[in-house]
Amino acid sequence: MFLSRLKPTLFKVSTKLTLVFSLVLILSSTVIFSFLYFQISSSLQDQEHDFLQSKVTEYRGRIETRGLKDFQDYFSYIPNYDRDGALLVSVISPRGDILFLHEPFPNFKIDMESLGVDVLGQQAHDFNFVTAELHGPNPVMVIGGLLKDGSRLIVAKSTEVLNAQLIDMQKIFWWLLLPVALVGFLGGLLLSNRTLSPVRELITSMKKIESGSLSTRVPVGGSDDELEELKILCNKMLDKIEGLVNGLKEAFDHLAHDIRTPVTRLRGRAELALTAEGDVETYREALQSCYENSDKILNFLQVLTDITEAENRSKKLKLEKKFISDLVKEIMSLYEMAFEEKEIKVNTILDTHDWALVDARLISRVIANLLDNAHKYTPSGGEVTIETVNQTETVILRVTDTGPGISADEHAMIWQKLYRSDKSRSEYGMGLGLTFVKAVVEAHDGKVLVRSPVKDGHGTEFEVILQKMS
Repeated sequence: MFLSRLKPTLFKVSTKLTLVFSLVLILSSTVIFSFLYFQISSSLQDQEHDFLQSKVTEYRGRIETRGLKDFQDYFSYIPNYDRDGALLVSVISPRGDILFLHEPFPNFKIDMESLGVDVLGQQAHDFNFVTAELHGPNPVMVIGGLLKDGSRLIVAKSTEVLNAQLIDMQKIFWWLLLPVALVGFLGGLLLSNRTLSPVRELITSMKKIESGSLSTRVPVGGSDDELEELKILCNKMLDKIEGLVNGLKEAFDHLAHDIRTPVTRLRGRAELALTAEGDVETYREALQSCYENSDKILNFLQVLTDITEAENRSKKLKLEKKFISDLVKEIMSLYEMAFEEKEIKVNTILDTHDWALVDARLISRVIANLLDNAHKYTPSGGEVTIETVNQTETVILRVTDTGPGISADEHAMIWQKLYRSDKSRSEYGMGLGLTFVKAVVEAHDGKVLVRSPVKDGHGTEFEVILQKMS
């Protein structure tokens, strides 16, 4: 039961960070201490070796200048508390006889017979080795050298004091490791708490959003770190999501409104034909009306599908080399009579070298949508200009009208699905024309721009930029 409750806590990021920080601090402290321990241990051993070597040099000089008798007298007057009193000093003849022996205080015992064999085996002028105590665990350092008569002088010292110092150092480390671990744990808690504070704010905000509050935003502080940048990006994403959701709601409202009209007409004519008695011509007219209204609905849904495919680039474009001016002429032949009926003057400024790799069917529909908008919103007696400009890497298509124009506040909204400004409510339309234009042009890796008003507070100019090599 306890383990089942503990398991979720152990897998929390804050707990992991705390444990990692503590572990890193403990391991780093261990590495540092180990390095210092081996450095100090090596230094103490070198000091002991140098001390014993200096004593060998000192004693050798004394024996060779004053004789062995004076050397014996020197040690007979050394008090026990003197540093030399802690040394085992011996002179061994070339045959292995002990000519002089000073036993240390405090006393430690070594096998002198075995020591003599080891010493006689040394051929160098100065030598050193380690031997074992007879009744103790501590090794004994032995430093020696040859005398002029062939005898060997040795100075030995137990490493008991040195080992005791090293053991004390180890104890100090283990006692220090406890506060280091405590500091590591507390530091890890503080670090994880401060590091994960922005994440907790994100979680809190996400829970509020999950409950339906799309207006919730993550509080942003003044720091400049990656988590603060994550907060800013998250807020931007939430702004976009809220805008898309609100746009979707508005789009559904417009969709319901725009589909309701043809569906109502279709149902009304069908109901009238079914309830009223009439001749064949009456029924034919009713069927014709139903056909036209259902065709409007199908066309509306097809345009929505085409926009989605263009935006998602799920439909492969049939690219071919086409002169944009030729496509303009083809579409203009269809709209020529409509412009004449409204007495709209059409100016065409077409470049003869304006070719680009495009899907001719889709770009023709783009041109048709732009011309349709220009025809709708240009008043009688107005003027529409269609222009193509050939450039090194791009082709520009401009359609300019002298209509009422588009306010600056609506420049970003006219590309949204089903959006219709107040000025366009009186004109029939699905609100998908400019959305389709933008989706198709961007599917060709191009751009579409709007400039309005153009002159004297009136007019709108749409500019389509197509790549020669998409």
